[in-house]
Amino acid sequence: MAVLALLVLVASVCCLLGVLFPISDQAPVELGRALTPIGFVLAGALLFAGARTPRWAMHGTVAFVSLSACLLISQSATNGGIMMTAWSLAWLAVYVATFFSRRAVQLHVLAMTIGLGVAIAVASVPGTFIEFVMMAVTLWTAAVALGSLSERLRAQADRDHLTGLLNRHGFGKAAGRERALASRTGYPLALAVIDLDGLKAVNDRHGHAAGDRLLRDAARAWERTLRPGDLIARFGGDEFVVLFPATAEEDARTAVERLRGAHPASWCAGVTAWRRDERIDDCLARADAHLYAAKDARGAVPAAIG
Repeated sequence: MAVLALLVLVASVCCLLGVLFPISDQAPVELGRALTPIGFVLAGALLFAGARTPRWAMHGTVAFVSLSACLLISQSATNGGIMMTAWSLAWLAVYVATFFSRRAVQLHVLAMTIGLGVAIAVASVPGTFIEFVMMAVTLWTAAVALGSLSERLRAQADRDHLTGLLNRHGFGKAAGRERALASRTGYPLALAVIDLDGLKAVNDRHGHAAGDRLLRDAARAWERTLRPGDLIARFGGDEFVVLFPATAEEDARTAVERLRGAHPASWCAGVTAWRRDERIDDCLARADAHLYAAKDARGAVPAAIG
């Protein structure tokens, strides 16, 4: 959020400089004078709200800055004024490509491109067609190149490097979406915590490479056995978590038992329903309690090496 606030602040400072030191007698000073205080207030509000800023406010801020830049361009009387203002759109495109989803990036950059084209047409300054083409190419290059890179980095950040499953962070985001969907539809959710038996003994006896292979093989076998809509994550060490959307607790227990035939490793599991309006941490704590009860009931069994 600080990055967006900084962009708005820099744009407001540039707008203020344009008001104080206009580059021509026909510069849109009055429009700049009206937009400058709005920009400063908006930047301050973003900094104050911080992480609490809702997603719609972020999109609204980007749209406001884009519209403001296009309005200033439409009132510009020189090539220099147009290009100086147009570069604010380029920096804005870099921001959305870095922090927004691919769909949102495409929509924002499309709006910037159309707005820029209309603004330049309204300004009717000779010799600006080449500038428009160059800036449009810059906007879409940032959208495509940086957007793809950001998507890959976000995907890597949500994945466990060893098994390729979701990690704790990625699972939390995905589970939040499933919780919201279940709240709208009324469908049940169930959650299971799985803990491999004796992974430390495998590491001590056969080496960490064998332990890593066991984790990878078990994760792949379970992932193949689960339904496409089920979520499985490695929370670290030998602990895994599975979320079963639209599934009651008893049905989730049946699904967990099917996982036992997918790989020879021995493990214990705790299964529980994710209650409505319950925090995920509370649900995980209850599943953990069931897990430890199951481990106490059967004792620890060494993990198998596949």
